[in-house]
Amino acid sequence: MIKVLIIVFVLLSLFAGGDRTAKSLMTTAINIAIFAMLIELIYLGFNIVFTTAIAAILITAVTIFYQNENNIKTVSSFISVIIVLAISSLVISFIITHAHLQGFGVVGDVKIQPSNGYEEDIRINMRLVQVAVFIVVLIGGLIDTAVAICSGTYEILRHNPNVKRSEIIESGMNIGCKILSSNINTLFFIFAGEFMIMCISFLKFYSWSTLINSKDFTQELIAIMISAIGTVIIIPISSYVASRFMCRTSAVD
Repeated sequence: MIKVLIIVFVLLSLFAGGDRTAKSLMTTAINIAIFAMLIELIYLGFNIVFTTAIAAILITAVTIFYQNENNIKTVSSFISVIIVLAISSLVISFIITHAHLQGFGVVGDVKIQPSNGYEEDIRINMRLVQVAVFIVVLIGGLIDTAVAICSGTYEILRHNPNVKRSEIIESGMNIGCKILSSNINTLFFIFAGEFMIMCISFLKFYSWSTLINSKDFTQELIAIMISAIGTVIIIPISSYVASRFMCRTSAVD
């Protein structure tokens, strides 16, 4: 069934979007391969911080440059995403450490214990793994927002080459604010759809307070909240980076 759905999706996408969609599908395939390689390297015992950083940079570069080509808009977007990822990594590590979000949930039908055939000590730093998970969740929203802001700023500067830098930053902020509600709603419904069945199942045996304080619920909720916060933070950063790079260019391509 999964293969059938993939084939139907690819055919419909190619029919609707043509060459542009084909490039997007190839980008997705490459990113899936990078993500699979990240999991394999972590499993093999490679340094989690290093491999996650490389994977995040590769996913960002492939999505931005391969799909949208190499120009001043994509360069500004790439730098903006990398800056926010670097800041977010420190914040994510702090949150995971103090909220004890690493590892598996303790409430549910499946317990991670030897009697169920699981090995409790897998010799992998689960705190760093959870940081990697949060970073992967964060990347998509950052890229979409950064590309939208930098592309919009580029068009504004192309049609108004004499505009001031402060006005460019303000325009970028306005663009970001207009797409912010859409991005936040998307993140919310991703979370709601993914956890609706879990919530119904939990409430058969536990109270709302137990559900909200469970690790399974908290991990995903905080991941979505971090993505939302990252989407907000990248708006001023993308606006500033775009203004710096585009104002240095004597002529806009």
